[in-house]
Amino acid sequence: MKTVFSMRERFGSFLADGNLANEFRFTEVEPALSAGCEIVFDFSRVRNMTTSFSNGLVATLVAHFPTEFAKQVRFRGCDSLIKELLQASIAIGTREALAAAG
Repeated sequence: MKTVFSMRERFGSFLADGNLANEFRFTEVEPALSAGCEIVFDFSRVRNMTTSFSNGLVATLVAHFPTEFAKQVRFRGCDSLIKELLQASIAIGTREALAAAG
């Protein structure tokens, strides 16, 4: 099953609140991921995002679910800024996952 999260519809065009990202990850994303769903984060029409939001959602998700993230999580509708922020968060989460496994 595929679950698509429209980030614009949920959070607006500027994703800023890291605490809100953490809550969303914990209450909605992680349960869907654990249930085996393919997760698609749609960033269409999102114009900006803070590192706090990106790390709260993506870095923590990668750190706690590295295998599932690689197999089940996809992004779409990302402009160059959003891609850059997501790549940085993925790198942080990967380092955390490797350190925990080490």
